[in-house]
Amino acid sequence: MSEEKNQSLIEHLGEFRKRLIMTIIFFLFAFVASFVFCADIYRLLTYPFSKKLLVLGPDEVLGIYVTLAGICALSFTLPFASYQLWAFIKPGLKEKEAKMILTYIPATFILFVGGLAFGFFVITPALLNILLSIGEDLFNVQVTARNYLEFVLHTSLPIAVVFELPVIAAFLTSLHILTPMFLTKNRRYGYFILLVLAVVLTPADFISDLAMTVPLVLIYEISISVSKYIYKKREG
Repeated sequence: MSEEKNQSLIEHLGEFRKRLIMTIIFFLFAFVASFVFCADIYRLLTYPFSKKLLVLGPDEVLGIYVTLAGICALSFTLPFASYQLWAFIKPGLKEKEAKMILTYIPATFILFVGGLAFGFFVITPALLNILLSIGEDLFNVQVTARNYLEFVLHTSLPIAVVFELPVIAAFLTSLHILTPMFLTKNRRYGYFILLVLAVVLTPADFISDLAMTVPLVLIYEISISVSKYIYKKREG
């Protein structure tokens, strides 16, 4: 019996290793493809500025390209990685559970990209206008390409990640790991964690922290509603 368990464990580890390697290869291909179009991506991100942004050296240009390609590759790899995870756990699921969880895969990509778009088109411009207007009579603010892109990432990427909470809540509820009662009971702790994330991941000012916290709290509440729906459907 022990040998059978060891053999089964080795097979599972081998399967996990194979799917992990496939995911890494997919990420590398997506990274190379994204790197080719980095100039177009950069123009899209810097469209609010009528003038070219400053760079302080050729190494910054490379750093910007690598960062942009990495974010794009991560976005494209997310649904592929989700499918590989689903395929790995599928043998241990009931057919109904497997089909239900499979539907979450497109949602991971849609919510991640939606979070990036919300952060970039809503949160980032609002914060940028407020912060630049605060000292416009006192300072001559020089915005470099690196400063701006770091600001965009700090205000958009955390929202994109947290936008995945409803999918994660639905996924864990489907697997009988999470319940809406747990999320409701620990709401204040969830709010506190989201507040800490907002403070850590955003620029160090109260306005940015507040602007980041509000959508994160809304996402948490949506996650509770999604978990309740899955829980009732599962129990029914």
